[in-house]
Amino acid sequence: MQYREYGRNIKKMIETVCAVEEGEPRKEATRALISVMGQVSGLSLRDEVSLHKLWDHLMVMSEFRLESAWPFAQEELAELKKRASEETNKPHERLQYKNTEIDRRHYGEYLELMIKKLKDLPDGEEYDSLVMLIAQQAKRSYLVWNGDLSDDEIVVNQIVQMSGDERVRDRLQGKNIYVNHASLPVEQSQGKKKKKKK
Repeated sequence: MQYREYGRNIKKMIETVCAVEEGEPRKEATRALISVMGQVSGLSLRDEVSLHKLWDHLMVMSEFRLESAWPFAQEELAELKKRASEETNKPHERLQYKNTEIDRRHYGEYLELMIKKLKDLPDGEEYDSLVMLIAQQAKRSYLVWNGDLSDDEIVVNQIVQMSGDERVRDRLQGKNIYVNHASLPVEQSQGKKKKKKK
């Protein structure tokens, strides 16, 4: 359906107006339809640009069956028909997807990029804070993907390996990487349910 913002009821109204016999009643119904479309879309009928836009949409949605009510120059209508025809017949382009290789998919592309940038940062308070934030997000991602983590050392080793920066190990050595389990988007598996005895 073209111009989904108007909804199915407007589309049904257009079909009803198109069924009306040519003449003044049809033109009057078309103008009333423009008024309803303006209310639905929030476009003002007093603004020339908005009004023109409503008429353009109506013509395209009605497949130009209501062109007898068109209030603007016929050249503009011909141009609109041409544009609508080109849009209809234009081949759709396929979306290009990234084929980026990710070492550890559970961390995702952006976290992996941040981890790899660590070695380029100088020592300091900002570096220490960033290392802890990355470690917390890495642990959160690991838990979401794998469901369980017995030791923070796994995350630390992976970050060091991916970043090539041994300073990370020094900053996180002996520290607890805190992740609020209630903030995880998936529930941890509770194991198998026991069958009830009869």
